[in-house]
Amino acid sequence: MQKPRNNQAIILKGVGGQYLLHRYDPFFKEIAVPRGIFRKKEETPLPGDLIEYSASGDPDIPYVIDKILPRKNQLIRPPMANLDILLITVSLDLPKADYFLIDRLLSYAVLSKIKPFLIFTKYDLISNQEIDNKNSLSELMANYTPTNFPVFVLGNDHDDDLKKLQTKIKNQVVAFAGQSGVGKSTLINRLFDKNIMLTDNLSEKAGRGKQTTRHIELFPYCNSYLADTPGFQAISLADMNLDPQVFANSYPELNELSKDCQFNNCTHRHEPKCAVLAADSKKIHPDRLKRYNLLRKEIEAGNRKY
Repeated sequence: MQKPRNNQAIILKGVGGQYLLHRYDPFFKEIAVPRGIFRKKEETPLPGDLIEYSASGDPDIPYVIDKILPRKNQLIRPPMANLDILLITVSLDLPKADYFLIDRLLSYAVLSKIKPFLIFTKYDLISNQEIDNKNSLSELMANYTPTNFPVFVLGNDHDDDLKKLQTKIKNQVVAFAGQSGVGKSTLINRLFDKNIMLTDNLSEKAGRGKQTTRHIELFPYCNSYLADTPGFQAISLADMNLDPQVFANSYPELNELSKDCQFNNCTHRHEPKCAVLAADSKKIHPDRLKRYNLLRKEIEAGNRKY
């Protein structure tokens, strides 16, 4: 994350055309509105933007946004900018893990130049009587250990990985993603050690949580910014007009194994001497490979629409 200078700040949130700005050092937290030039350019400031500001002369809204500095990345859904780390949060209890969603989010992060972390929550609630084998920690680890993406296992009275996570996210812009009810807001509250985010009980009848996040907002934390962002679960890779081979490159296991494939443009479906198809489950989990093929077909079908 780029450190703001004296006339610069990070946008925490925008509501009704007004934006809350923040800077750690020297400390600054004020309301601003964008200059009219942004409307003419059809350019909208986003949470996470690093901006330059100046005094407005209006005591009610004391500052104006003069310039949006170049973005590291810009996300359409959810609308935010300059995201460094995506914390993909998965419950070990309810709701059951959505492996397709996890795979989509991992690929989306890699393609957007965001570091993905896998966060497995509710470790304290695991029991053989209550949990499906497909949703167990061992099954999740078998699927995603070959990716080498960082994994953190969290639960009440299981704080070792929480402390490691706190260290990893320092000086970063971080967003949470995952199904409702997996514990994203609760985890943010634990990181802050106070109730920053509104939480709600899991719906037992539906087996999923109620959506409690109303808008995108960054929360300052240890020289970092955390966001609980609605919208990530609605991501469709098919709508991104991706080159299928570029999509394949978002899988670290495929990248490593494909070096030994006979063909450079191997799809890892049926080609002779495909190193991916020949690999054992410790190098790429067979279920993840099946999901890759289904997601690739979705992308190819989406491309044919254009």
